[in-house]
Amino acid sequence: MKSIKKYAIPQETLEKWSEIFVPDRDLFYFKSKPDNFPSHKITKMNQTVFTLDIRTSFLTWSIDQKAEYISVMSNEEFHALPTLERDHIIAEQKALNRGLVFTEDELKDLMKNLNSLEVDDHLKILKRGASFQNLVILQKCNWDQLSKDAQHAILMNYADEWIGEHALNQEIRENYQTHYPELYPYMDTFPEENGPNCLAAVASAVRSSTDDIKCWMQIGPFLNLLEENHYHLNETSSVQSRDVLIWFNHQNQAVHAAYLLSEEHAFNKHGQTMFNPWQVIQISELKKAWANFTCKIYRKV
Repeated sequence: MKSIKKYAIPQETLEKWSEIFVPDRDLFYFKSKPDNFPSHKITKMNQTVFTLDIRTSFLTWSIDQKAEYISVMSNEEFHALPTLERDHIIAEQKALNRGLVFTEDELKDLMKNLNSLEVDDHLKILKRGASFQNLVILQKCNWDQLSKDAQHAILMNYADEWIGEHALNQEIRENYQTHYPELYPYMDTFPEENGPNCLAAVASAVRSSTDDIKCWMQIGPFLNLLEENHYHLNETSSVQSRDVLIWFNHQNQAVHAAYLLSEEHAFNKHGQTMFNPWQVIQISELKKAWANFTCKIYRKV
């Protein structure tokens, strides 16, 4: 089985990723309203109308605040535009930090597992009608022309950039199999799709059931679930197994949660994308990752 920083990724998961990584329509962002095709002012539309797949692919949360307009366009509509206009669009997407825009060197690095001839051939495919100078945008029409090996190489190297920690030794994970049999199959693995978040991971541990582990749980139901299972805020500074850690921002909004498997390790998922694995992580590393937020301990009483 393949792995990314020692997190397991089955072939079936890579196949699923390949299907959803590049949407069949593009989001294009602009500082000024385009003249030659429809667009909307970003402040007048609810960005949450886009699915999590769309938001993950185009990294909508990282778009530069200078972007004021957005256009949704099919691949065919984009390629029907004059070359000069396409060039300007590609350059602006990179400048505004939109996802799925790479330099040629970045794409070569994402395909480093392939031989040089394969890399050159696939780069030529990706550049057709979707490149400007050294910039290339991934679109469904060129992504689907790549070999599965090329797609999987890009996905694995791209996912590697999302992960800060290597998975711990297998022996550590296996030590928790008996005590947490329902969580064990998910430990140090990737989800097949975007959506599963930290709250669903913790809820699954609290309830000893993974029926909802692949869901995107909201904070309200999550806090209700803790209360129903007799978890309450504890003022202690020491931790123990089965504690829940919740991190809050300056507005006292919960931004992350993790479940303690022991006094040393936690069951954790850093984000809601398919590139964030369910992991067994050292509590010290977990606290370091969320050090900019206030951590509170919830304990079953």
